[in-house]
Amino acid sequence: MGREERFSYDSPNFHFPERIQTPKPYQDPHPPCWLAAATDTSAANAGKHGLGVLLFAPLQPVESTARQIGVYREAQAACEKTLTRVRNDRCGAFTLVHCVDDMDEAAGYLWDSVSWWYRNLAEFTLEWELPNVSEEEADRIFPLLKPSLEGNVDPRRYDEQDMVIVGTPEVCLEKILRYEEVGVDELLCYVQFGDLPHEKVMRGLELLATLVIPQLEARGHRVDATAAV
Repeated sequence: MGREERFSYDSPNFHFPERIQTPKPYQDPHPPCWLAAATDTSAANAGKHGLGVLLFAPLQPVESTARQIGVYREAQAACEKTLTRVRNDRCGAFTLVHCVDDMDEAAGYLWDSVSWWYRNLAEFTLEWELPNVSEEEADRIFPLLKPSLEGNVDPRRYDEQDMVIVGTPEVCLEKILRYEEVGVDELLCYVQFGDLPHEKVMRGLELLATLVIPQLEARGHRVDATAAV
């Protein structure tokens, strides 16, 4: 669809009638393609087809993210033919990021916003995205979703397991480097969640830009604007 003017597709389960596909990607070579993956199966599919993988870090501890990256890399090694002209071998991860001057002061507003976000995530994931997944499998893959929906999880637990990146610039840098250690190539930072005050969001971006990103660049990382607002 990205290369040809017209596209159609037929299979036993899916029929896509011929259509003109416009506009075409401006970038040349073709922009790298990614597959979002919340399960091992999706991570393996991304690797098998030469696609980059986007992992949803807030759903699981960093150790589980590391295991999924291992699944992705193993499948990637067996890739013989890519789905696109350009092979993408990078691993990205998405999570909540909030950088603060003083964590004690931030506690007055931060944890309520983290809890709000997780409650809504749990409802959406369990009731809309995974309605056909058994309760046992959902508990195994995402052990904190159901407790989050019921309001039985202290939001600090997400922080303790580095499922989110919050804290002073020094702490945020330490947590980001942990993602690097498990194999994450790109970090997508969701910086505006819950009821975070606008001025706190802007201050968090300033701290990331002036105190965290320069430390990453000094280590040889190429940093793009990846904060999601």
